[in-house]
Amino acid sequence: MPSQQNITAVRDLSDKLSRAKLVILSDYSGLPVNLQRDLREKITQTGGQFLVAKNTLFKLAFQEKRKGLPRDVEDVLRGPTAFLFAFEDEIAPIKALIEFSKEHELPKSKLGIWLKPSERLLSEEEINELAELPTKDQLRSQLIGSLNTPISRLVHVLSGNYKKLVFVLKAIKEAKPAN
Repeated sequence: MPSQQNITAVRDLSDKLSRAKLVILSDYSGLPVNLQRDLREKITQTGGQFLVAKNTLFKLAFQEKRKGLPRDVEDVLRGPTAFLFAFEDEIAPIKALIEFSKEHELPKSKLGIWLKPSERLLSEEEINELAELPTKDQLRSQLIGSLNTPISRLVHVLSGNYKKLVFVLKAIKEAKPAN
């Protein structure tokens, strides 16, 4: 009979799976607790969540929410596994994880599961490629900059005509003899 603690953990994981757009499974063995805490903070700042859970509890939660566990996921769920849940921006938490991994050489990404809009498995190479993409905030600022450029040029061109008119009027005024 499952303990109340395990039932609560499965319910919590199921909730995270239903809200998450992406989950990254990673091997955190050898990562000291203080670095795990630092990584959690970095990922939390990006709108994600990094947690360690028992593989069997994750399997149960995944099967409960997704009606079955893909074979590749089952094969990867061996040994110590940490789970990164990306809720809002899928890219920012991945960037934080990969940057941290490059700096500390841990944790190692095992597999990713893109949950929304449709389920798709991601290899370690694909996860690294996603980390190279700009975040939603970066894309928004690029879009705003792109939209702002033509407007700024139009304002500059239109104000240039007014400046020329002022210079012409000033030249006419200076050319006329004072009465």
